[in-house]
Amino acid sequence: MKQILIICCVALFAVSCDKKGEPFAEICLSKPSYKLTDTIRVDNCSERYTKQRWLLPDGTTSYGDYAYFIPTTSGTYTFKLFVSNDKFVNDFETTKSVQVFP
Repeated sequence: MKQILIICCVALFAVSCDKKGEPFAEICLSKPSYKLTDTIRVDNCSERYTKQRWLLPDGTTSYGDYAYFIPTTSGTYTFKLFVSNDKFVNDFETTKSVQVFP
């Protein structure tokens, strides 16, 4: 009986650490830097989301699970990802910067 109580407490603690279904925004890249001739692909690796919106470095938006961007000059490019779900009114956002070399 004591083991069942311990298991229940551990399970309850794990669920409460989930922040009640709060989305977690995360951008994944295949590599940290790119050449000017590369096409950059950013992937949505977020958790617990139902809606997503990308803000690309040139100001355009995308709504897919991933986005492509072709840099025009070398430098640093920053991608923003906003995720949300039906339980939360506010978006959860993250950014990822990418170095592009000549």
